[in-house]
Amino acid sequence: MAPSFLFVSGLLLAPAIIVQQNLIVKTAQTVVFLILALLSVSVAKRRLFIGSIVFMTTTIVINLFSPVGWVMLRIGPLTITRGALVVGLSKATTLGCLLYLSRFCIRPSVRLPGTLGRYVSETFAYLNKLMARARMLPRKNLVQRLDEIFDSVYEEQRFNSHLIEGRNTFTGAAVLVSLLVVNWGLVFFPFSALLGVG
Repeated sequence: MAPSFLFVSGLLLAPAIIVQQNLIVKTAQTVVFLILALLSVSVAKRRLFIGSIVFMTTTIVINLFSPVGWVMLRIGPLTITRGALVVGLSKATTLGCLLYLSRFCIRPSVRLPGTLGRYVSETFAYLNKLMARARMLPRKNLVQRLDEIFDSVYEEQRFNSHLIEGRNTFTGAAVLVSLLVVNWGLVFFPFSALLGVG
C-alpha cells in the first residue's frame, strides 16, 4: 500500500474508534488493529505488545481509584465498582486501538502534499528511524553515540528520499475500505441492533 493512502485511511478511521461506545466493539477493534500493527512492523514486535499491555493495564488500574456505580469488590481500602471498571476498559481500549492504528497506518516513507506536508512526512520518518535505534544507546559516551545516530539517520533519510511510494494493490485497498466501512458502520448501527438484541 502507498504510505500516503495508509495515512489518510488512518485519519478517517481514528474518529470511528474514538466515538465508538460499545465495549465489545472497542475490544474487537483493539484486537484487530493489534494484529495489523504486529504484521506491519518488522522489528520490536514484542516491545510493542508488552508496552501497550502495560500501558492499557495502568490506565484501567488508575480509573479504579475513582469509584462510580455498583460495588463489585472491596480489597482493603480499594473499592472496585462496575462504572469505574467500564470507564477504565473503555479508555484503555480506545487509547490502545489508536496506538495500534498509528503503528499500522503511519510509515516512514509517507509523502504528504505541500510544504507543511513535506515537513510532517520528514518528521515521521526521522522519529521512526530514531525509535528503531533506541536500544542501541549505551550508558557510557551517550552524547557521542546520540550524535552518531543522528548523523546516520540523516544520511539514510537523504539516501532514501528519492524512493517512490509503493503502489496500492487491489487486496490492500479492499482491506482498508472494508475496515472503514465496518468501523463506521458499527458507529451508526449499534452492535446490539446488528445482533437483534434490545
